Amino acid sequence: MTEAINTVFGYINSFHIGTFEVQFYAFFLLGGGLVALFLADYHAHKKGYPKDIYDAIFLWAFPAGVIGARIWYIIATAMGGQQWTFSSALGITSEGLKLAGLAIQGGVIGGAGVGILYVFLRRKNWDIFEACDFAVPCILVAQAIGRWGNFFNQEVYGLAVNQAAWGFLPNWINQNMIIGGIYRVPLFILESVINLGGYFLLTRFIPLVFSKHYKNGDQLSLYFAWYGLVRLLLEPLRDKQFQMANESGTGFMAAVGMSYAFIVIGVLGVVANHLIRYMLEKRKSKSMEPQSATMNKKPISKPAEEERPKAVYVADKSVKASVKSEKDKG
Repeated sequence: MTEAINTVFGYINSFHIGTFEVQFYAFFLLGGGLVALFLADYHAHKKGYPKDIYDAIFLWAFPAGVIGARIWYIIATAMGGQQWTFSSALGITSEGLKLAGLAIQGGVIGGAGVGILYVFLRRKNWDIFEACDFAVPCILVAQAIGRWGNFFNQEVYGLAVNQAAWGFLPNWINQNMIIGGIYRVPLFILESVINLGGYFLLTRFIPLVFSKHYKNGDQLSLYFAWYGLVRLLLEPLRDKQFQMANESGTGFMAAVGMSYAFIVIGVLGVVANHLIRYMLEKRKSKSMEPQSATMNKKPISKPAEEERPKAVYVADKSVKASVKSEKDKG
């Protein structure tokens, strides 16, 4: 049984369809994206939105995320001294199409950016911050699943260590972490576990702790803070060859600086989100004070005229209508 597991999970990382080689990494990449899509739909549906509200967004955001991840990787490695041609940037080699080299930072920026743009243009009545809070934390689950593709490819591993320190892991994992006769820190499983923990922290714990002070957009900002923290913790364990800009010798410091930047952006995002909302609410309450004072000056003897209730805008119904309209067009 152990030998069968080792054969399937430890050494085979692709299969062929004719002359076209398909990497298992692609399955984990796409699988992680689909799980994130399911979770985003689930969170939105719990709030009354259509259960497939993110499906159309995913069709645009996922490819944009892959393209963004590739562009970020090319730029970062080029800054480190690596030479790129147009064909190599597209992954075109003599052996076929091999798109090796993706950076999650670019993936998040590209995917989230296009997703936000889609909501802005096609879901105009939906609060963008709420839409982000439903979807962005789910990216952590996609990252957790996608890292197993690195395991199959025997890449993005850590420093050389004593295998005994990781003896609690299944043998089929440890066997595949012996690379070049040396056991390497299984970074993929560390990041998978930490990211899954981050997902539950952002979606369950944060709303519970913030309670009535929770605002739409908090999970979006805290995602960046969490990502920066994870990078800061794991970067010292990463093998130098998988640090971006490692050719120039500045890979580690660049990664650490980027980690701190993400943490600062995330924390400042939460502070700004609450501060701006507080100021807007305060301004709104002040603008209503003269109106209420004027109403109080009306003679008591004069009966108040009945007013028609003002229309209350319900975002849920509007978004539902827009989704239904898109389906009818389709």
